[in-house]
Amino acid sequence: MSERSVWTFIKDFFRATWDRLTNAQRVQETFPDSYDQSQDAKKIETVFFTIRSDKDVDFDNVDLDTDGELDDADLTGLSSNKIRIKAVRCQCDVLFSFDVLLWSKDTKNTADPDTDSQKGIIRFLTADGFRCETGTSDQYRYESGPIDIPYEDLDGTFELHCSICWRGGADKLSTDEFILEVDYEPAS
Repeated sequence: MSERSVWTFIKDFFRATWDRLTNAQRVQETFPDSYDQSQDAKKIETVFFTIRSDKDVDFDNVDLDTDGELDDADLTGLSSNKIRIKAVRCQCDVLFSFDVLLWSKDTKNTADPDTDSQKGIIRFLTADGFRCETGTSDQYRYESGPIDIPYEDLDGTFELHCSICWRGGADKLSTDEFILEVDYEPAS
C-alpha cells in the first residue's frame, strides 16, 4: 500500500466520522432530552402545597392594639422541614396594617439575638387590604403576590412557626377572625 493511499484512507475515515457526528448533533438539536421518554427523570415537576391556619385555634389572641404587639401560631402539617414559601394570603374582619413574621423554631422571638430564629417578614399595609361584601361575608383580604423565602423548621416538627405583628389601623380585631394561608413547595 502506497503512502498516498494511506493518507487518502485516513482523510476518508475522518470525513465519514465527522459527518456522523454532525448528523448526530443535528438529530439531538431536533429531539432534545425532554422529548425522549426515557429521559423523564430529567424533567423537573414543581408541586405546590398550602398550609392554612384555623380561626378558632391559631392566632387566638388577636385583640392587638399596640404597635409591635405579636400573636404567635405554630401551623402543623408541612410536607417537609425545608420549604420555599411562594405566596401568603390573609383574611380578617377589620382593615389594618400588619407583618407576618416567620421563625425557624417555636421559641420565636427571644431577647438573645444568638438564639432568635427569624427567617422572614412579609409586610401588609392598610392599602393592601380589599373588602369583599357578599351579604354574609364582610371581610378584608390581603395577598403578598409571588415571593420566594427559604424556610427550615429547625425543631424538626413539620410546623410553620409564625406571628402576626400589629402595625396600625383598626383599634383591634373585633372578633377572633384572622386566617393565614401560605403556599409553599418542598426544598431539597
